[in-house]
Amino acid sequence: MEKFIRVLYDRVVFTLVWVVGVVMSVCILIQIFGRTFMAVPFSWTDELARFALIWFCFLGGAMTLRNKLHLGIDYFESLMPERVKFGNRIFVYALIVTFGLFLGVLGIQLLGIVGNQLTPVMRIPMMTVYIAIPLAGFLYAILGAWQLYCHVKGIAYETAAAEVPDEVVEMGAEALKGKD
Repeated sequence: MEKFIRVLYDRVVFTLVWVVGVVMSVCILIQIFGRTFMAVPFSWTDELARFALIWFCFLGGAMTLRNKLHLGIDYFESLMPERVKFGNRIFVYALIVTFGLFLGVLGIQLLGIVGNQLTPVMRIPMMTVYIAIPLAGFLYAILGAWQLYCHVKGIAYETAAAEVPDEVVEMGAEALKGKD
């Protein structure tokens, strides 16, 4: 299962987020170019950039969850005794799974509502845009269940961020010192 998690999140989701980010950036640059140097800007770039942002946010959220980079309040947990801290983590992971399933199921219902609609400018099915919602929900649920399992079994959960070579971390620390 660990290999499945690594491939799904560190390769597939990462690549999707990267591609969607590039598409969004290129669309914005084309839009800027069109507004600056042409009398009439391209109409499709705004719509595509907006839809790419939706995909970027939802799939980026799954990547952020994978790397445990979401905003959290660790102060209160640091005050808890170990047994309470253990139970608190179980509660948090269970909430992640519940939220992911909730988002996935309601996202599928949303797809049923927008199934025949087309986007105003590009005329692509709205389902193409909104499928990011249930996809991200199920990605959250799968990862939350894996994190819960690892926590309960006492298995060390390594994030993709843990795979960054020490040299890269040191270079980043040196660059930050230079800015002071």
